[in-house]
Amino acid sequence: MVRGACRGEDPELFFPISAAGPALAQVSSAKAVCGRCLVQPDCLSYALITRPDGIWGGTTREERWATPPARPGEAQGSLAAWWLSRSGRASTSVSTRETKKDTTDRM
Repeated sequence: MVRGACRGEDPELFFPISAAGPALAQVSSAKAVCGRCLVQPDCLSYALITRPDGIWGGTTREERWATPPARPGEAQGSLAAWWLSRSGRASTSVSTRETKKDTTDRM
């Protein structure tokens, strides 16, 4: 993402060796970067579609895979907002950020 908060960070931060044990500090640091990012909803939507490894949109691969896929006609609004509602996370940050995002920011 052109305007992603991660652009100025070491890419290794977003690819911890595991999502448990000593790597939890690295996961937390990566998620903190995502937490201040204006394009987090786009990043999360990308990760939900492409299923990459690493931290994307403030989530680990394991977190993204733990939420079952949508049933036909179930997804409404943005993919990121849908996922957050399905995973039990608060979606207020997504809707707030979506009003600020630049729609020209695409991968």
